[in-house]
Amino acid sequence: MKLDFDWQNDGKLHQYCIQCYAESVHKVVDEGKIYYFCASCNKRHDRLIVIDPKIKWWVGEGGEYWHESAGVFIRNHEYKFLFFERVKFPFAITIPAGHVDEGEDPLTAMRREAQEEVGLIVESATKIMSEDIIGDSCRRGCDAHRWHAYLIVLNQNIDLKMLEEEEGHMPTWLTLDEAIRKDLTFPVRYIIEHYRDKLLT
Repeated sequence: MKLDFDWQNDGKLHQYCIQCYAESVHKVVDEGKIYYFCASCNKRHDRLIVIDPKIKWWVGEGGEYWHESAGVFIRNHEYKFLFFERVKFPFAITIPAGHVDEGEDPLTAMRREAQEEVGLIVESATKIMSEDIIGDSCRRGCDAHRWHAYLIVLNQNIDLKMLEEEEGHMPTWLTLDEAIRKDLTFPVRYIIEHYRDKLLT
């Protein structure tokens, strides 16, 4: 996504329609999934364009809109990983993850997301990768993310569940072989395909 329209960078939150760029969108919920309706073009969209001073973002070469994200693969003693189904775009299976806040380092962001989404307090984690991933489309209108992924290995079984229903539902434990056959978000599939050995070490 290129920010090739008249957008504002004034330190305030702005939310634009993904199609007509009007600031006339509002959230709607349909069958448990979150969409965005624009009163200007009178259409419902899966995503919008958000300029949010609270998260790390920048405009790259050629006007490409970038975000920074951090996520965690949580592995149990059976070498199964925690996944859940997103209720926001992209509507696919993912891991606990989210955008890095302004002034926040990726490790802190991952710990915050793990606690907010599944109630896990992370004391230590192994870094799997840091890489720019093009093609990772998020609900905030960005298609390019600087990703940081971590691994946590649980010493005992714990009952993790979704704490924020606006993030996702239907948590499940899957092996990587099982997961790769599912409808995964773009970055999660990318990380499994490129860093499988590190996730299983």
